[in-house]
Amino acid sequence: MAVPERRHHCRYPRQLRVSCKNRQLAFDSLTQDICGGGMFIITDNLLPLNSPIELEIFSGVDEAVIHCQGRIAWVNVGQVETYPPGFGVEFLEMEEQLMGRLLQDFGVSQE
Repeated sequence: MAVPERRHHCRYPRQLRVSCKNRQLAFDSLTQDICGGGMFIITDNLLPLNSPIELEIFSGVDEAVIHCQGRIAWVNVGQVETYPPGFGVEFLEMEEQLMGRLLQDFGVSQE
């Protein structure tokens, strides 16, 4: 099943360690990809669409940890066969300077 393309940023495949937390759950996982507006997190811990989430992203670049707030923008439970189970997060609030440096180090455009 095809998902309509609604994003405003190009995705870049990057596996980063990420800690996720909301009111019901806290877990560690990996990212599938990242862009200037969000990321996809690989996990079987599926959260409701539009629910808030707190993230700690471990960049691997000089061991910086980036704290940010996001919302669950989409959930994959197998309907998109080219993606693993997990969810896409839209960044809402983040440490702009650290995130900008992370994206720049990976060659990711923020526009």
